[in-house]
Amino acid sequence: MSFAKKFIEDGDYEKAIEAATTSIAEGDAGPEPLFDRATAYDLAERHLEAVSDFEAAITRNGAEQEIDPFTIDDAYFSALLAAARKEAERDVSKAVTLLQRYMQFAPNGEHTADCRDWQKRLRGELPSLLDKTKDLDAP
Repeated sequence: MSFAKKFIEDGDYEKAIEAATTSIAEGDAGPEPLFDRATAYDLAERHLEAVSDFEAAITRNGAEQEIDPFTIDDAYFSALLAAARKEAERDVSKAVTLLQRYMQFAPNGEHTADCRDWQKRLRGELPSLLDKTKDLDAP
């Protein structure tokens, strides 16, 4: 287990980011430190930074697939969606464009349909099933 993973498990995301960054700086060219740092960024709600590292991890994972592709894909989509939803508070068109990155980095990913649906949701073309502002028990 990497130092970064240990810090993530302990909930110390800033130390996890530092540990993964150190590992990268010391020459670890594999996808794992990028994935670890992306995970820590995402848990620290630094979603755009997470997205960049997940994209780099996807690229480095390549043919060797040191990390299960579904694991990276799922984490990447989650961070990308969180970043897009936050961006949509300021600029919906930028949020929709941000989600388009999924199609570039994971064109065969498990979440392509989800990505398209979320682009529609952000534009107001599809109702969100995750609206927690409405009481489901209300008459």
